[in-house]
Amino acid sequence: MSAKIHHQKYNDSAIDSSLVLQDEKRSIASRLVIRDKSSAIEPLPDKSATQPFASFDSEETKIRFYGENNSVLIQHPIPNDSTDQSVAHIDWLGFSLRVNYNDIRSWLFQQISAVFDLQITEIKKAGWNGFKHCALLDKYGFVAWGGNSQRGKAHIVINGTGCSRISNWAGIREWGEEHNANITRIDLAHDDLDGAICNPEQILEWYSLKGFNSGGRDAKIKVAGDWHNLTDGRTIYIGTRGNKMLRCYEKGKQLRDPESNWFRVELELRNKNRFLPWEMLVKPGQYLAGSYPCLAFLTTEQIKLKTLQKATTLTLASITANASRLSGKAINVLMAVHEENAGKVIEILRRSGVPKRLEPYTREVKNPRDTGESR
Repeated sequence: MSAKIHHQKYNDSAIDSSLVLQDEKRSIASRLVIRDKSSAIEPLPDKSATQPFASFDSEETKIRFYGENNSVLIQHPIPNDSTDQSVAHIDWLGFSLRVNYNDIRSWLFQQISAVFDLQITEIKKAGWNGFKHCALLDKYGFVAWGGNSQRGKAHIVINGTGCSRISNWAGIREWGEEHNANITRIDLAHDDLDGAICNPEQILEWYSLKGFNSGGRDAKIKVAGDWHNLTDGRTIYIGTRGNKMLRCYEKGKQLRDPESNWFRVELELRNKNRFLPWEMLVKPGQYLAGSYPCLAFLTTEQIKLKTLQKATTLTLASITANASRLSGKAINVLMAVHEENAGKVIEILRRSGVPKRLEPYTREVKNPRDTGESR
């Protein structure tokens, strides 16, 4: 391991007993997996003008001591401060904290509203993952708490759509540090809406040029999706899900637009033998760029509103196409039966609610100017 090892002293309470040492015998990926079928990686054409990426350490290893004679190696992500924070955005945030209040529920609900500007919309009958209680934050995440074994611990998850509603990441960082909360998962994403810089072919080329080499080792690679017809979307996985995973996929095709070039690069980090600092909330671009050599070259500023606009537009187009395909002929008949009275036909067919796929974008649909569309 080429990183310098630092020694730190921690209390028993500062570490999860489930922490175990990482397996250092990571194999270098030499095969691609396509729909559970393995095939050898085809070498890309030699380009004399293209040089391999220089390897660097993306994480710093520190020794964390707990108890009297116990220790564990902890990885600390290293940001690339030569990159701007705006080249990435937060797409998932999960964290735990200890709540030293008798009425945990009231305190949590008040903090979620005041700090995150999210509201509790439903209290579930069942708990979550060992917690006795669980409440939904509309379609944006959930909060879990309670249970004798938790000893005042609570867990909050904000999904990608919820993260897109948050603007005051600096305030959330201060709050997290003030309450000694521990980030358990964070996703950092970069969207190339036109696929001009990031696309499946470019990711594979970067891999062949050691663009995903960190600390002297190539990360594992596998692919999934539609690599034959190229209409349903392709995904490339770099790394391992339980540790450090980079998902590179055709986001537009995931939203059912076969012609879209929208491509997303998404880094998922979990806290298994890894410390995730709250600084990542205000420096997402630097931490994404620091994860692998090739990502240091991402430059497109991420504007979350544009991403929401794109997602809403593609989802509306897909729903409209499906409605036309499934009901278009029936509408012709109904229009004839009701003497071309469109209002009557709409009254007959209309149902309350919105399609499930459109639920994350209901705010944009209610405000068509925000989507760049008009009704």
